[in-house]
Amino acid sequence: MGVMLAASTELDPSLSKLELSARVHQLHAEVLDTSPALCAERALLITDFFRRVADRKAPMVVQKAAALAHVLRNKRARIYPQELLVGCSTSHRVGGGLFPELHGLAVLEDLFVFDRRPVNPFTVSWQDRFRLITEVVPFWLPRMLPLRAFGFLGGARFIAEQLDAKSYLINETGGISHFVPSYASLLRLGTEGFRRQAAERLATLPRGAPEADFLRAVGAVCKGLEQFAAGYQAVALRLAHAEPEAQRREELQKIAAVCGRAVRYPARSFHEALQSILFVQIALNLESLDNAVSPGRLDQVLYPYYRRDCDAGRLDSTTALELLGCFAVKLCEIVPLFSRRITRYHGGLFNGQALMVGGLDEAGQDATNELSHLFLELMARLRTRQPNYHARIHSGSPPAYRAHIARTLAAGAGSPALYNDDVIVPIVRSRGVSEVHARDYSSVGCVEPVPAGRGYMSTDAALMNLPLYLELALNQGRQFGGQRRTGVATIAAQGVSSTDELLALFGVQLRFAVRRLLHDLRGIEQANTDHHPTPLTSVMLEGCLQSGQDASAGGAMYNGSGVQGVGAVEVGDSLAAIEQLVFVERRLSMAELIEACRSGFAGADKLRLRLQRAAKFGDDDARADRWVGRVCELFAASLEGSYNSRGGQYVAGFYSVTCHQAFGEVVGALPSGRGAGEPFSSGISPACGGRQGPTAALRSAASLPSEVAKNGFNFNFELAPWMVAGADGAATLQSLIDGGFASGCMQLQLNVIDPQILIEARDNPGRHRGLLVRVSGYSAYFDDLSPAMQQEVIDRMVGHGVSAR
Repeated sequence: MGVMLAASTELDPSLSKLELSARVHQLHAEVLDTSPALCAERALLITDFFRRVADRKAPMVVQKAAALAHVLRNKRARIYPQELLVGCSTSHRVGGGLFPELHGLAVLEDLFVFDRRPVNPFTVSWQDRFRLITEVVPFWLPRMLPLRAFGFLGGARFIAEQLDAKSYLINETGGISHFVPSYASLLRLGTEGFRRQAAERLATLPRGAPEADFLRAVGAVCKGLEQFAAGYQAVALRLAHAEPEAQRREELQKIAAVCGRAVRYPARSFHEALQSILFVQIALNLESLDNAVSPGRLDQVLYPYYRRDCDAGRLDSTTALELLGCFAVKLCEIVPLFSRRITRYHGGLFNGQALMVGGLDEAGQDATNELSHLFLELMARLRTRQPNYHARIHSGSPPAYRAHIARTLAAGAGSPALYNDDVIVPIVRSRGVSEVHARDYSSVGCVEPVPAGRGYMSTDAALMNLPLYLELALNQGRQFGGQRRTGVATIAAQGVSSTDELLALFGVQLRFAVRRLLHDLRGIEQANTDHHPTPLTSVMLEGCLQSGQDASAGGAMYNGSGVQGVGAVEVGDSLAAIEQLVFVERRLSMAELIEACRSGFAGADKLRLRLQRAAKFGDDDARADRWVGRVCELFAASLEGSYNSRGGQYVAGFYSVTCHQAFGEVVGALPSGRGAGEPFSSGISPACGGRQGPTAALRSAASLPSEVAKNGFNFNFELAPWMVAGADGAATLQSLIDGGFASGCMQLQLNVIDPQILIEARDNPGRHRGLLVRVSGYSAYFDDLSPAMQQEVIDRMVGHGVSAR
């Protein structure tokens, strides 16, 4: 038996003696060494269902429930050698699925070059290519979501704009998905309990009640889940019968027994609980967009089963760690399938399955437990792309927990990203969420806080290119060098007499773009409600069974949509430079500044250097910090009073995925000194890297009005290994984290990497295959990033004053 953990939130010294099994390392190596493949299985099954099986007269929610059940029932079940947790998201060991009813046909623009792409290639068979072209494309082409939302001409316009998004990118075109399922309810009730609740609610309704359709759909998806699990039970039994080795035969027999109960019945053990969650996690990723279905606070959800098994002598920490490792590897088997154009905005094969540990419980007490520490050990020992690990910290978090986090990060794990309960709980509360539910928040995808298991918040609805609107404000609604006016015909910026007047022009351009965005977004929302309800997602969110409504129609307890402002720091730095150099020091005129930006600083090297040396966010400079804060406030205000089709508020967030690279490519030179086409900073990270050191950068981040970032901030922080090395290194890092959070930082994510390793990985692809880096609220393998994003990560290290040794 392994080392047993004490029932205390303090760190047991024996935890360091745990070993992650060779089985988990082998499974991880197999996944890491497997080239991603395009999976046509789901696309073919969903097309087959709607062509041959679907009852076209049935309500759409009933059709969609039957369609998902059809996919789950007919997917091939495969169990790989040594696995303890089973279930495959795709037909390949590592694969990306296709959603032709959503954004999948746009993805297929790369169908004949997927295997030859220099970034994120996917293998694809010629048989699958043929069937996709002859069966899937003809059926779904006239039924594409944008065409259903806007008609043929409007849909064509929308598709063309979104494939090369400049002003904004609407992610809901691919579905919503960004949510935390109520896995505690799943483990407590099972599908039989959900079905019973639906039947009881149905019995109370009058004949012809509109809720009846959704409640009948619940039964169909529950049955599909049960059949999915039964398929794996059958495979495990067949493999066990043929297995000559006694230990593996016993493992397969146990897997079969677990699959016989998983999903359908309440979980009785830690193993059953993990298997049930995995089956539903896979099914949710098959129902709609396979992105950012976030498991949430699994240290809280799983702890009763862990504790019960440990107390009964059925489980120890070593076995639990092995099962958690198997779970993490299974989440890595699914990767997003994007075309090259879409990959520019969502690079790094990011899937966004956020898993959070620690924090407060619903009563406001510390919730850290032994599983919190086991997950931290897993982060340190197994550096996987998924899950996207996050950790909550509050003023009363145990010292041992804080120390464990600092030690894990100082060792270069890249996880967890850190979240400040003292700041975030009030922010979640401000969205109309009860105090009890706000304390139980969890993160979604990159950084977005939501009431776990209760909200359909569409946290990644869209992203907006904020510096573009500054460029338009400087040039009367046109981009530099452009003839067509894409913004509002505002007055010439050369005539403004203060930075406040220029900010007002920026606000005019921003609000005009927000109106256009919300018009398009609401069209997509309604098309999703009408044509793509998500009954399984709805079962997994509190409120839907009670209201009798699908989540896409507003059935969840809480609703909302998050819109991200990308490049707020560049806009704020530009305004700070203008105030300092034009209106205070009077070193140049607005006309001279605008002309220099228009020319891309051609022949204006001295002026550009002066702009670059002006006040910058990240240097604890009050002027720059104030202007970045005002940009954040203005963006949040532009969304206030606007509601989505489900009755939820649109709220602001500040993270960028890899849009800070893609959006930067289409924006001209800026008054901050940034050159034309250069990337923006990630989230609210300093564009200059923080020239005055890490404490100054943290103070700048803490100065921002976090209350307006209801959808979250992303703040990157880079340190070299030798900065946190030695006996006191982790303590030094912990002091930085504690100081930043005490000052009011909302979120923090760290890269502790030798820049020389990054340079070697860039110049020698494959040499550091498993090198994990934090990008913008998520982790990615460095090799999976585009060359431009690889360079951006390297430049961050240099910007923070980190040089190679």
